[in-house]
Amino acid sequence: MHARRNPGLSVSSTAYSSLGPSSLGSASFLSPRLASHRALLSPSPPPSPNLPSLIPRHGKKSSSSANHTRMVRRLLIAFCGVTVIVWLGVRSLYSPLPYSPSEYPSEGGEGEGEYEMVGDSSLPQDPCALIVTDNKGKPKWTVSIPSSYDFPLRPAQYVEICSQSMELSHHLTESGKTLSKRMRGYYEQDPWFLDVQEAEKQGLLPQSQPSGQPSSKDEGKIGNKVGEEQSGDGMMVCGRSLTFVMETADAGLGKTLMALWMSYGLAMKENRAFFVDDSRWAYGKYSTYFTPPPSPGCLQPPKSQILPCPHNARHILVSAATTAQTFGHMFNEEYEDGRKIEVQRQHNIFSLVREGYEALFSLRTDDATYVTERADALYGPVTEAGGVSIGMHVRRGDRHPYEYQYSKDYLPLDRYIETAREMILAQFNTTSNSRKSKSKARGVGSDEKTEGEKASKLVVASDDPDVYASPDMSHAIRAQDRIILASKTTLEAASPKKNPYIDEISGWEGGFFRDVFWSLGQPTSNAAAGTAQEVSEQAMRLRELVGRAYLMDLAVLAKADAVVCTVSSLGCRLLAVMKGWDSAIDGDGWKNVDGDFDWRGVVW
Repeated sequence: MHARRNPGLSVSSTAYSSLGPSSLGSASFLSPRLASHRALLSPSPPPSPNLPSLIPRHGKKSSSSANHTRMVRRLLIAFCGVTVIVWLGVRSLYSPLPYSPSEYPSEGGEGEGEYEMVGDSSLPQDPCALIVTDNKGKPKWTVSIPSSYDFPLRPAQYVEICSQSMELSHHLTESGKTLSKRMRGYYEQDPWFLDVQEAEKQGLLPQSQPSGQPSSKDEGKIGNKVGEEQSGDGMMVCGRSLTFVMETADAGLGKTLMALWMSYGLAMKENRAFFVDDSRWAYGKYSTYFTPPPSPGCLQPPKSQILPCPHNARHILVSAATTAQTFGHMFNEEYEDGRKIEVQRQHNIFSLVREGYEALFSLRTDDATYVTERADALYGPVTEAGGVSIGMHVRRGDRHPYEYQYSKDYLPLDRYIETAREMILAQFNTTSNSRKSKSKARGVGSDEKTEGEKASKLVVASDDPDVYASPDMSHAIRAQDRIILASKTTLEAASPKKNPYIDEISGWEGGFFRDVFWSLGQPTSNAAAGTAQEVSEQAMRLRELVGRAYLMDLAVLAKADAVVCTVSSLGCRLLAVMKGWDSAIDGDGWKNVDGDFDWRGVVW
């Protein structure tokens, strides 16, 4: 049985009934006038009334007896018809037939809607969830991914599979009446799910086919290639695994990093081998930015066994399309500490992300060397002089603050500066009020500072090049200068326009915007073509520079004594993870200046 997608589903039923044979009796009709004349001319006397007979009459049955027999016969035939219809329905429900949609939702859709159960006698040609009958004769649902499909599937296909899975599980739950509640816990097993590997053993799905030698398109994949069974050293396929598919629909790198680190921490928590697939990553190859992740010591399973849901499957994947499925409401219910309040509820989730950061945030060798040298040059003298270093992360572009007053604009830069100064004063047990009183005692203009205050330093990183040139940031130092994103004004100053009537130069204006990212290296006519467009070598090199600059900014800021940023930015929340719970949360080494909001790990 498979399902056909039917947004306006209407269910109609047909009742079958059988009628018994009917017979027509013969009748003679007389004219009323002739009948009355006969009565008048009849020589016989009128009939006398008969007494009831004690002996049953023979011949014609009474009318009530005939009606009763006819009713019994009709009820019996109707009962037999209903029995046949019910039997056919039950047989269709429990038969091992596939469940497949007629179409996929649009890219990025929710995949919501109703499904009409449609019988079929063969496996579907497309990836989908389906109902089978296991070797014990019980109905189960599983997922079929034909071997002809490449890994990973399109995001819309993963969304559709999870939507179908929820519908089938709910359908079997209502039919079996074994579980009254629809929403299960994060780690509660679905009694109706049959894992692909088990379905293959029972002959309900075809055996997974190894992909053989990796092709050229597999070169970007990290770790063992999808589909390999065994290598020369005899490694076996992992018993349980989590594969993270690096992809992005909004062009941001921060969301990918947060999901990557959280997925790794979750895999370690659940004793799963961890793999990364970068074949569809808008930023290119994983190795362009990081050293390879830790080896799991086993091989990745066949691609047909890697499922987006349910979470209790042996081999699962996490991608931009399934983030809400893996890290949704039930994940928060499981990992948030309900006994605590505010940010303390997030400690377990923070720990998962932190574990991923410690294992995976290892920059490529030359960038890592630069970050170490840059941090020593910036913070070494400050530490030796007893000062404090404060990093400031200013996010602009298409990310606006949570605070309502600035939700359509950006926070003023002086808020970052004032918060950083307050943190420095607090470090040396002074306040702005006490400083003002001392200044008055010494006279106007005598703003004396301690040696530690004098040695303290402000370091800034921003996606908007104009922030560095702002007068408010005149005393702050750029976090890194290995890769600098220049504005149009800077580029024009360095290389004047050849034609004053043609705008030949475009810079990185106002911060990171998704449309600007997608248009890097592309003709003006294709400026906002998005992810579906082929990426040229020049465009990919520009994207790589943007990504590397972002990562080095974070790495240098994280080594400061404290950080000031806006929690509405994913980079800000990543900085808290990079500094650690004790330093950032308990030690107040991480300050949010965007309203009264706490750190949260799951904000998709």
